[in-house]
Amino acid sequence: MRNKEQRIIKLDYLPDSKEIVIANSGEKIPDYRLDKICDLFYSQRPNGRGIGLYLSKQSLNEAGLDIYATNDKTYNSLNGACFVINQTIEGNV
Repeated sequence: MRNKEQRIIKLDYLPDSKEIVIANSGEKIPDYRLDKICDLFYSQRPNGRGIGLYLSKQSLNEAGLDIYATNDKTYNSLNGACFVINQTIEGNV
């Protein structure tokens, strides 16, 4: 969101699906990167290390949750980067 004049971050909870949505008005994640974005050492940022989202995903997985990036309009109302946290099948949260 560095290059955006108006920066918006939206946190939402969807009670029907028990999902947490984290969206922003920054640059949208290209579709081809969505599946890789939480991989260890994957980064497209200059000087990025590619460990932040990986560690977040691992910590959430240990708690029976998962996180993934999406461009699905159901979640991505701000048309920028968007992540969904949900319960894993094995999780009892």
